[in-house]
Amino acid sequence: MRYLFIATVSAWWGVACATVPPAAQLPTPAQVQEVEAWRRQYEEERARSEELALRLAAAEAAREALELERAEAEQARQTVNEELARREVELHSLEDHNAQLQARQRELAQMHEQMADVWFESALSRARRHSAPPGPPPPAPGGGQGASP
Repeated sequence: MRYLFIATVSAWWGVACATVPPAAQLPTPAQVQEVEAWRRQYEEERARSEELALRLAAAEAAREALELERAEAEQARQTVNEELARREVELHSLEDHNAQLQARQRELAQMHEQMADVWFESALSRARRHSAPPGPPPPAPGGGQGASP
């Protein structure tokens, strides 16, 4: 039993030494000032952090807007390049067609000249036939004599 009594007294004594008296728990004016200084510093840093966060958000928004503009510009550039390629193909096609038409026009001009020459020759021969005096009929191809056996 004696050991139980000694253990109880030791426990009470340990608890009494471990507890802080109420007078020691009150903060001193220096501690209050230090806490206030830390609180002000915390508030300033928090305000600064919030300001930086807002600036970062604005910068991110501006960056995203620039990326969107760049993407739109790239898409517009690709569209213009595709349209330019189509126009070049169309231009080459029209140039080929124009060359074919010019070749046909030259052929038609040559045919027209030939037709004019033929018409002129035909008109000239008709005019000669109509203006020639009627003369003796042309001799027959056999010399005018009968056929011999």
